[in-house]
Amino acid sequence: MDNYSDYYYKIIEKYKFFHENGIKDLPGNSTFLGYSLTKWIVKIKEIIKKTNSGSLIDFGCGKGFLYNNKFKIGEEEFINLSDFWNVENIYLYDPGVEKYSTYPNKKYDGVICTDVIEHIPEDDVIQFIDKLFNLSNKFIFFVIATIPASKYFDDGKNIHLCLKTQEDWNEIFLNFKKKYPNINQYVYFND
Repeated sequence: MDNYSDYYYKIIEKYKFFHENGIKDLPGNSTFLGYSLTKWIVKIKEIIKKTNSGSLIDFGCGKGFLYNNKFKIGEEEFINLSDFWNVENIYLYDPGVEKYSTYPNKKYDGVICTDVIEHIPEDDVIQFIDKLFNLSNKFIFFVIATIPASKYFDDGKNIHLCLKTQEDWNEIFLNFKKKYPNINQYVYFND
């Protein structure tokens, strides 16, 4: 049973609205496409190979653009991210996107969570991270922003609700390393 705050669920509703109707100057069909993953796909491929992982969850995948479209790296074209990573068993989850809103019901080798954690209310973030560790067999890959976003909620609050320094995050993940010693952690920051 989730013990998240009421505010956590209000935020999810706001993201559902953003995905449908847009935010700032972006229409809904161009909002939170999942592009932030782009700069990390080669690093994730290395981790998949290193950990011999055959299944992944992208937790907070947005609209999952790279999973559903062709792309090129150099001269080589790939059908989608599954093709590039050579992983067929990929589960996409995002509570703000109807298509991907069914919570994963089993563990996968790796959990990818890029540019999501900072959007979680401060009171809920530790429980949120703990739940992600409980979905992983082998590794967790996080990318966390440490600065405010350029977007705001209608009440004027920045959409990055949980801003911490890299040092603060590192301390948090050190505690998770003690709790989950068999799960490899890969934590990166967007400043």
